[in-house]
Amino acid sequence: MVDQLSRASESLILNLAEGARLRSAPTKLRALDYALGSSLECAACLDIARIKGLLSPPDSRHEKERLSEIVRMLIGLRKAWSTWRANDEPVPYRAEQVGGVSSPLFHHETLEVYVAALGLMNWLASIPASNRCYWQIDEAATSLILNIAEGNGRYSEVDHRRFLDIAEGSAVKMAAYFDLAVQKGVLGVKDCAPAKELIDRIVAMLSGM
Repeated sequence: MVDQLSRASESLILNLAEGARLRSAPTKLRALDYALGSSLECAACLDIARIKGLLSPPDSRHEKERLSEIVRMLIGLRKAWSTWRANDEPVPYRAEQVGGVSSPLFHHETLEVYVAALGLMNWLASIPASNRCYWQIDEAATSLILNIAEGNGRYSEVDHRRFLDIAEGSAVKMAAYFDLAVQKGVLGVKDCAPAKELIDRIVAMLSGM
């Protein structure tokens, strides 16, 4: 989880720097979209860290509030860069305040499919880590959550669909791992039933998005 968060946060910074260097609006916006997607991936990492007990709920919320400020600034910068020309002076931008303290900090948090994916991770957290299928299932569940969050922030329809397709593939992979766990006698059919039902809902929602 730490490696994933570190990678996403580095990607945010590097793509922001690259966007500032580039000299045409389309290429600047493409780099900025990567930075925005990485920032949303960071937010999803913080949700997973909370579920796994790596961060307390208050600490997770605090870091997500700081991250939401960065996201608002990135969105403001994107608006400024959308009409940028090489001879333009730098355009000032600021974060736009939205919502209240208790409101969701990111749009993807309002999606039913994201809430369901977090529910799946909550269920997974109740399985002993010593379970032989745990790490494969955990990896697929993490990929599911991160790709829903990042895909939701992509402005390009192609990128948006690509990340959701990866998320759907991760959900299907989870279902396959659960079937293998049953075949190997590691988990019972009834043990897996709640998770398999959630996966069915998630796949149906992703297919319809």
